[in-house]
Amino acid sequence: MTTAAVFAPPNFAIPTYAPLPEPITPARWYEYFDRHRDLWMAPQVQDWTCSICATTWVLQATGLDVNAVREGIAGKIGYPDCVNEADGLENIACVARVLESYGVQTQTVWPSFDQMYDLAQRTTGVLNSTRWYHFVGIRGVSDGNIWVANSAQGYKGIFELVTPGQWAAWAGSWDAVLLEP
Repeated sequence: MTTAAVFAPPNFAIPTYAPLPEPITPARWYEYFDRHRDLWMAPQVQDWTCSICATTWVLQATGLDVNAVREGIAGKIGYPDCVNEADGLENIACVARVLESYGVQTQTVWPSFDQMYDLAQRTTGVLNSTRWYHFVGIRGVSDGNIWVANSAQGYKGIFELVTPGQWAAWAGSWDAVLLEP
């Protein structure tokens, strides 16, 4: 199987971006993200690529790499050693390493819902539950919920919002790689 076939998006228009007035530096990513947190998340084609999709979305939405493509990010994460068809993402540290390669600092946390809700108001990153077994980008918060960029809409009942009840269903299994604000 070729990499292109694995990540080929459905037949949707690909968004285009206006040239940036100046490069987004690691110190200015939040300014860009605050204007682009609603960036469209393309659906994933393969069930094991959610971590790749979420990482790509974070890079695009923060302006750290608006031209990031899933095939390239799969290589940066480390296909097949860190992410592969059999297991998905092997270690969330592989995602942290990719994000840090863009000059930002990250932290990996195992938060409660209240902690994640607070963090989601100040930063972005990749969110996962080891029992939900899915990765999403963090957009922010909405009406008491965590707003996410989900490449598999509706997977196990979660679309664009993670509610406190959904969080509780997989309590103790949530982890995230967050960009340092």
